[in-house]
Amino acid sequence: MSAPAGWYTDDQGATRWWDGSRWDGEAPTPVTSGESPSVPEGTSANTVWVWLIVLLPVLSAIAAIGYLVQMQQGMFDMLAVVPLDGSSSLDVERFIAAEINAFLTPWYLVLTLSGWTIYGLSVWFAALDARELAGRGFSRPFPWAWTFLSSLVYVIGRHVVVRRRGGRGSTPLIVMIAIQVVFLLAASVWASVFAAQLFETVFSMVTMRRM
Repeated sequence: MSAPAGWYTDDQGATRWWDGSRWDGEAPTPVTSGESPSVPEGTSANTVWVWLIVLLPVLSAIAAIGYLVQMQQGMFDMLAVVPLDGSSSLDVERFIAAEINAFLTPWYLVLTLSGWTIYGLSVWFAALDARELAGRGFSRPFPWAWTFLSSLVYVIGRHVVVRRRGGRGSTPLIVMIAIQVVFLLAASVWASVFAAQLFETVFSMVTMRRM
């Protein structure tokens, strides 16, 4: 005699609907202990927290630009203290003062404080991001503690886990990599221009000394 319709446990240990004569639908694929269930296809993983992590380095770049501009001018001021006449000696006090003004500028304090602040905020935002991902169904999201190593490491690992769970959200990683590339190119151009200007200044000083 067949059992009446209802919810029963089948031979695989899964709970399924029995319509009185047969099982309704296919048995769900059991999730092993080493796997994490996927989210519905196309579930967005873009949170406000990950975007804050991606864009925070821009603030640090602004502080870095201010510091580099003042440092560049300060280094030229240091060279100006160097006597062109070989018979005169270097004014050590003026040179040390120029050196301090070149490197220990207000922008240095801004750069240092902003760097540590952005670092702390990135870790905090990563923890909030991981919690929101879990709330959206992403079980066992990428550990936010990796942000202590680097925010880029967290965003990359997060992207891998999200894609494995079936979610979508590649844009934050693409934007962050693009920002890093722009920073690298800008730093390379600045270093090249500064080195050329510094070489030209030193060459002019040596030429004048020989005259």
